[in-house]
Amino acid sequence: MIFDRKTKLKQRNWAAAHPDFDVCQYVKDEIGYRVADKVFDLTKFNDIVLDLGCGGGHIGQHLIKENVGVLLQCDMSEGMIRKSKGAPEDELPTLRVIGDEEKVPFKSQSIDLIVTSLSAHWINDLPGWFQRCYNILRPDGAIIGALLAGDTLYQLRVALQLAENERLGGMGTHISPFIE
Repeated sequence: MIFDRKTKLKQRNWAAAHPDFDVCQYVKDEIGYRVADKVFDLTKFNDIVLDLGCGGGHIGQHLIKENVGVLLQCDMSEGMIRKSKGAPEDELPTLRVIGDEEKVPFKSQSIDLIVTSLSAHWINDLPGWFQRCYNILRPDGAIIGALLAGDTLYQLRVALQLAENERLGGMGTHISPFIE
């Protein structure tokens, strides 16, 4: 287990409670917009869309009723669920569920589309997670998402290592490993 889910839950609740939470969300909002934009490329209407690991609701605010019937947002953090922005009320209903996105706690073949933005890189067993996602999709369902991978944030990693080594004579890990 690379990621301690209990610690991740504490971190997410702490972040949601921080007074400057919204100030730091611009990158996540941009990536959420781009994920939502890919939904418009689908020709099939999606009755139930699941935003898995919704965080602050970076995808839902960009979805419209021409593509989606109901938006279901799921996050392990109650604080994040409270902060989460759903779709505009005149567009489509948004339901929120507190549940660990790593476990994908939904009934088999109950979801038309899964969207996820910047939460899958915290999953310990990514192949198992994709299998669980596949199991809850209806036939002809899809997954659209974005995650951090490879050398993302390489310059930040190096800058933190250099600064910490200079100040403390050693370094720790401050950025989680990303998938290749």
